[in-house]
Amino acid sequence: MQLERIHHAAIICADYAVSRHFYTEVLGLRVVAENHRAARDSYKLDLALPDGSQIELFSFPGAPARLTRPEAQGLRHLSFEVHDVQAAADELTVQGIAVEPLRTDEYTGRRFTFFADPDGLPLELYEAAPAEALDALLLKLEGALHLREVRANVAQLEELLDDGFHELGVSGETWTRPAIIEALRDETFSRRTMTDFRVLRMAPDVALVTYRVHREAIPERPAADSLRSSLWRRRHGRWRMAFHQGTPLSH
Repeated sequence: MQLERIHHAAIICADYAVSRHFYTEVLGLRVVAENHRAARDSYKLDLALPDGSQIELFSFPGAPARLTRPEAQGLRHLSFEVHDVQAAADELTVQGIAVEPLRTDEYTGRRFTFFADPDGLPLELYEAAPAEALDALLLKLEGALHLREVRANVAQLEELLDDGFHELGVSGETWTRPAIIEALRDETFSRRTMTDFRVLRMAPDVALVTYRVHREAIPERPAADSLRSSLWRRRHGRWRMAFHQGTPLSH
């Protein structure tokens, strides 16, 4: 079994109208579906975050209150990633939501804070990794795939390329992950230089990189320039290349 991601978290509220306003108007979550189950006198509201993960908000008559203080065993809190913790905290404060003073995670160096939903469920705002850090990481990973020692190492290629990897090569040929790994075993290597490297973060776990590559001339083939684009995806905490395309540039 391979778990991919958290699909949703389910929350039972005391006052449906109050909680619905909080999650949709204060936090700005998008409504995916809303249903009233008459037989159970219960509402079910499906809410989505930008990355596709969801929160299911339920109302059940007579549901007992949550034990928040002192902290009990089980689910402790929900955490939402934001790019600017201070700005997000200020937005909540303006709307009358009590927010704890900002703290810094001693292990990651990122800032975070806590607040609560209308029923006292602890919610966290956690600072996303700086864009500069992601740029540097993807430059390192992308650059590794142009090194002789990496291209000839099956284990390193398997670590860097996603299981469903596909490539549309400069030659126009399409490669799968197994095919490109096999082809690189017998590659006649020539040094490559990357320039104009740019990163566009398309979602929290997806990034598009674009750049130019100059391949030096060797006796077996002339020098060549190309435009490159790669789609990187983060799964299980690791960034791996899911797609790559090379477009030849004429001199």
